[in-house]
Amino acid sequence: MKALTRKIVRFAKSIPLLLRSIKMVYRHGGYSTVHIANVHCGEILKGKNVLITGGSRGIGLSIAKKCIQEGAQTVITGRSTDALERAKGEINSPLLKTLAWDVSQIPQMEAGLAKAGNLFGGDIDVLVNNAGIANGVAFPDVTENIWDEMYATNSKGLFFLTQAVCGKWMARKNDRIRKVINISSQGGFVGATYPYRLTKWDVAGLTQGLGIRLAPYGIIVNGIAPGIIATDMQPRFLQQNENVYCALNPLKRVALPDEIASLAIFLMSDAANFIVGQTIVCDGGFSLK
Repeated sequence: MKALTRKIVRFAKSIPLLLRSIKMVYRHGGYSTVHIANVHCGEILKGKNVLITGGSRGIGLSIAKKCIQEGAQTVITGRSTDALERAKGEINSPLLKTLAWDVSQIPQMEAGLAKAGNLFGGDIDVLVNNAGIANGVAFPDVTENIWDEMYATNSKGLFFLTQAVCGKWMARKNDRIRKVINISSQGGFVGATYPYRLTKWDVAGLTQGLGIRLAPYGIIVNGIAPGIIATDMQPRFLQQNENVYCALNPLKRVALPDEIASLAIFLMSDAANFIVGQTIVCDGGFSLK
């Protein structure tokens, strides 16, 4: 009798969770949770200076958190001073500095790099090209303004910032390994009919080309192509809260920003010094469909 009572009590306690799950399935087409292991490498980036563009939120913010956890002095950039201040308060570390900087403004490139150098008190060791904007307007409705705005940040800004940083590294010709990590997208590995995906094809191609061009200088260029990630670029999935269900890829879930950040830390570290010009696709199998 006591055993039956305990079973009834356990079932009664599970009813609210069951009802919530049913509601999630009804609203979003399915229900899934995920538990991500946080990898701690023991300050594997200690002594490195890491510049992360678009680092005030989403994937960039998660990368910044892990860089600091691994001992790197980190500068994050962004257009919004309010967002940068929120990120600074959230991370709350003396290793973090913020810099209001729109990387699409090419004439301001050298001034931005000079400010970053002052914040570091030295040279940049790792550049993470994460800044990006999205717009889903596709062919045949794309306007020239949409095209230009998308390319200004996602492709042109990334190219000229990388050129400016790597040009300085190439001129120094020292034995220190430097890294560039380009955040592309799984959209750069499937058919494209709108500017956002086209810019990500640019980034994947540039990663290969610069990987070959810069390796002899001790500059290692690699990339990450995230799939659908639970960030404010994908507000639909943020609204699902703890439900990470997604019918669009074989794993049937979205990724968390921390999963991309862990991969980025590995590529930045000296554990990945023989990987050159590769873009690692992290999309739950989406691009394999």
